[in-house]
Amino acid sequence: MSVAYSSVVSENVIEKKEIHQKLSVFERHDKKHGSSPSLKQLFDSARNAASSEHDRDVISWLESAINSRESGDDGAVVLSTPPFSPPSHNQASHMGESVSSNHQKQHDGGEIFVSPVFFPSEESFHHLVGTLDNAQQSLDICVYTITDDQISAAIIRAVDRGVQVRIITDDEKAEDLGSDAKRLAREYNVPVRVDGSPSYMHHKFAVIDDKLVINGSYNWTKGARFQNREDLTLTNSAKAVHAFKGEFERLWREFEAHQM
Repeated sequence: MSVAYSSVVSENVIEKKEIHQKLSVFERHDKKHGSSPSLKQLFDSARNAASSEHDRDVISWLESAINSRESGDDGAVVLSTPPFSPPSHNQASHMGESVSSNHQKQHDGGEIFVSPVFFPSEESFHHLVGTLDNAQQSLDICVYTITDDQISAAIIRAVDRGVQVRIITDDEKAEDLGSDAKRLAREYNVPVRVDGSPSYMHHKFAVIDDKLVINGSYNWTKGARFQNREDLTLTNSAKAVHAFKGEFERLWREFEAHQM
């Protein structure tokens, strides 16, 4: 299977111990009630054992596909490819079209990838959330506004994992009804700085673990997710990562007096 699609049953999703525990529950159910667990119970157990929101989405996608097939209603679900997530940082392969066909390499010999996605698209949204969920050490976010609660949830999960998160956003948009910037600062102690300027802080990029960068027109809002024609590009290009990291640090110093 291509790296473009993560395996539903993988070592990162269900540990052997968890599988044994779940099977033990089903064996007890079978002995007590004289019946095997239902398909829904199996999928619910798989979702409970999943380690990320993306894996739970894949499991739900599979459940819907199987239910549609079993009901004989082939038109009930349009069977497309399952939700996908970006590769881990140490993988050379990636989703979407790759520049690897041009044999471009980093200075360290690693392969450069460039993975564009477009909106509105739930698959593209899973791409974004999956990338945030893969952050391991640092997450530097520089975006005009954040109002999509599912993206904010991914940021909170990163904080809970011990990832060092910093956010730069526009001062006026941070005060908008529905903006999550202030909530992330006050409730989750995320360092947030704003521009404090009559002009817009209009960037939309994020640097992940100083190894990946996401950039594009996409505002981190439900309007961008469900309605607008938007784009995002994920790349591990050292040149791009270095440039965006430099811009983030420059703005972080410039906006030091405007921390929320």
